[in-house]
Parts: sequence; structure tokens; C-alpha cells
Amino acid sequence: MRWKVAREAKPKVSFGILEHLLTASLGQKCIRWEDMMGEQEAIDMLKRERSPEALIKHSMAVSEVSIILALALRERGYDIDPELVKIGGLLHDIGRAKTHSVRHGYLGGRLLRRMGVDERIARIAERHVGGGISKREAERLKLPQREYVPETLEEKVVCFADKIVEMDCVIPLEKTLEKFREELGNDSGSVKGLIELRDELTRLLDRDPEDIVRKRFPKEPR
Repeated sequence: MRWKVAREAKPKVSFGILEHLLTASLGQKCIRWEDMMGEQEAIDMLKRERSPEALIKHSMAVSEVSIILALALRERGYDIDPELVKIGGLLHDIGRAKTHSVRHGYLGGRLLRRMGVDERIARIAERHVGGGISKREAERLKLPQREYVPETLEEKVVCFADKIVEMDCVIPLEKTLEKFREELGNDSGSVKGLIELRDELTRLLDRDPEDIVRKRFPKEPR
């Protein structure tokens, strides 16, 4: 399927409810960093890179799911920045404006750095592909040789959220795993990494992260 380029795309997804949840959850501890861009600025950046409307909608959905998981983790006492996952979720696929290959994560991170975007957001984009790309796999894929595996909670949350969002709808993680197994094999780093990521989030949240998302996220396509 080819996505049409939408120069004036106007996604209909609203962040209003999630902004309310974020503020209510964090209360006085809600810090809005002066140097952190807002969601509209991030969306405008996607448009400037000629991102298709469908990709923008997908990115907004990933951002919403990421916020849901980040707030759930904060409720469990973990130190995670919901504002960072919000913007990281919006910009995680900016590299797809250049290519839909496995290189889109690396290229997205490089593009964001050249734009002067927060390094933490660049790393979210760079490390979200598959279940993470090891240095060894990077060499095989002809990427610069380093680890592209999510390390921080923010990176892990966006990576996981991306794997349970297809277009702008939430799907079972198993559907993504099945696709990875068919394309890459059972022993691929992406399959193993994604299973490990799911298990880690389940342990931290003390419940299936997919259950948390399903209760908050709209079931119908937007």
C-alpha cells in the first residue's frame, strides 16, 4: 500500500483527554520543560518532511498509547517522563519520510539531531525498530555499527507502543510477532527482543500492558 503525501494533513486525533489525564496524574509534579517541543510543533515537523497523512495518524496513535503506558508506570512509582514519550511517539517514524526500510529508525534519529531536537527524542526514533537492533545485526543490515536497542523506559515504551499500533488502531502484540516470525524467523533478534520487552513491561506494571491500553484507547479507527 502506498501512502499519499498530505501537505496539509489535519489528523482528527485529539490529545485533550490525555493531557487532562497527564496533568491529573502528575499534579504538582507535572513539569513542562521549556525546551521540549509541543505536539503541534512535532506534527508540523512531520508535515515539513512530507510525511503522509496515514503516517501522521499512526504516529499520533503511538504517542497516545505511549502516554497511557507511561502514566501507568508512574502510578507504579517508576521515573518516566510522559512528555518525552508523547513527543518521542509523534516523531518515532519521521525517518519513514525518507525510507520504509529498516534504516528508517537510524535515518530518523540522524534527521532529528540535524534539526537540533532533544537527543532523547532522537534516540527514541533510532531505537524503536523491531524489538531493537543489536550491533551485530546492524553490521549485517549495513547500519553504522552500534546498538539500536531501547534502553531507557521512554525508549522501551514507545518501541512497544509502536508494535501494538497498526495504522492508527491498537492490535494484539501477537499479530506483530507472527508477522516478524514469518518475515524474519523465530530466532530473529526482533522476535526475541519484543518478547523480552513485553515481559519486562508486564513485570513492571504487574499486569499485561495490552490490557491497560485497551481500556483507554478507542477501539474504532479514527
